[in-house]
Amino acid sequence: MMAPQPVLSAQALRCAYAGQAPVLDGVALQLAPGEVVGLLGRSGSGKSTLARCLAGLQPFDSGELRWRAQVLPSARTRAQRRAIQYVWQEPQLALSPYRSALESALEPLEGFGLGAPGQQRATAAQMLERLGLPASAQQRRPHQLSGGQCQRVVLARALLAQPEVLLLDEPFSALDSVTTLALLDDLPQLLAGSGAAVLLVAHDRSLVRRLAQRVLWLEGGQLKEVSAAAATKPLRW
Repeated sequence: MMAPQPVLSAQALRCAYAGQAPVLDGVALQLAPGEVVGLLGRSGSGKSTLARCLAGLQPFDSGELRWRAQVLPSARTRAQRRAIQYVWQEPQLALSPYRSALESALEPLEGFGLGAPGQQRATAAQMLERLGLPASAQQRRPHQLSGGQCQRVVLARALLAQPEVLLLDEPFSALDSVTTLALLDDLPQLLAGSGAAVLLVAHDRSLVRRLAQRVLWLEGGQLKEVSAAAATKPLRW
């Protein structure tokens, strides 16, 4: 049986900040539809940089990104922006201070014309509730929400875009342990239902072991694949 065509791939990706050694130095990566790939590495190794390059939020010096068979330009089309969604590690920075949680969750439905106009509000509210944000909190603005609640809004907004690729940059960092465990029970079903390829950037190896089918390690600007078992062992940080 032939392997599925990657939905997102990177070839020879290189990114360096001024006066520093390359953060990414010849990175090659393929994400297949429906798979969850964990990305581990030391602090400052470039995990978030790689995720932002894939999302089109960080320019890179050389290399190539492809969405299916299309080379991704630096200025992406509407369809490309919808297909590749990024969930920020610091969710407050990704939310408008003037929009309520529900209004933020509505953005992809209205902006990309997803779903019947009369049902969009209910769809957004249901997703927020499923991710643990009750109706009583959905009219609040970001400054009235906790960091964990903002993270749920950002995750809901990304899922509601019906992406083909979901880039999760430390998506549980702002959540308490109880909320994280609750989301871990529900997230696999949400991800499986979406059919999206997922790159999960994390420091917590137990989260990666629980969610990912493949685990990648970023060091010295390059990726190597490690076993799920190795991802649970202590690593030299």
